[in-house]
Amino acid sequence: MRTTITDYLKLDRPLVIFDLETTGLSTGSDRIIEIAYEKIMPSGEIIAESYRINPGRPIPAEAARINGISDEDVADKPSFMKLSYELWSVFEGVDVGGFNVLGFDLPFLRGEFSSVGKNFDFSQKKVLDAKILYHKVVPRDNFTPRNLSAAYKLYCGKPHVTAHTGAGDVRVTVEILEKILEKHPEFRSWEILIEMNGQKKLLESAKNEHAPLSPTTSTGTLF
Repeated sequence: MRTTITDYLKLDRPLVIFDLETTGLSTGSDRIIEIAYEKIMPSGEIIAESYRINPGRPIPAEAARINGISDEDVADKPSFMKLSYELWSVFEGVDVGGFNVLGFDLPFLRGEFSSVGKNFDFSQKKVLDAKILYHKVVPRDNFTPRNLSAAYKLYCGKPHVTAHTGAGDVRVTVEILEKILEKHPEFRSWEILIEMNGQKKLLESAKNEHAPLSPTTSTGTLF
């Protein structure tokens, strides 16, 4: 499998596009139950992987309704601690990306690594956040969500039928990034991307604009 991202954006080292499914939204108290990634090599070739993780605690019913992962699904899976060496090697010496990774996935992953004594300093990595780019070009509309599913529909013309599965969200994010970089030449520079990542208004927009968890609650999810 190959991506066209590298046709538009030069990679000096691998780029890991990743997504987390978690027991909740609180960094430090909630836990990762799934991590999926597509590691894009500078050649454009992709290495894909997905892990289920036992959080060591019951998965709240609300989280299970969203991501479809139950206690039984992770009962025989390794803990984050047992996977930490392998996952550390995945994120070592790479740049990173995803959909709202600056607002959620990167800080959450930093918290998990901190729990096993590792300092995951992602400030030293280049970050390609598809949600930042999406919010930069699509004006806010209080009646229309600007989440992953909406971005996929806009740029790829298809419904996101695998929403809230790690591998599904990662695959969709890669496809969105391919289309954004194809349609917007102004985003084909790491200098421009880094500058946008530091814009407070964009960061707050991406972090705070959520899709409903369910029809019966106004609580938000970062996806």
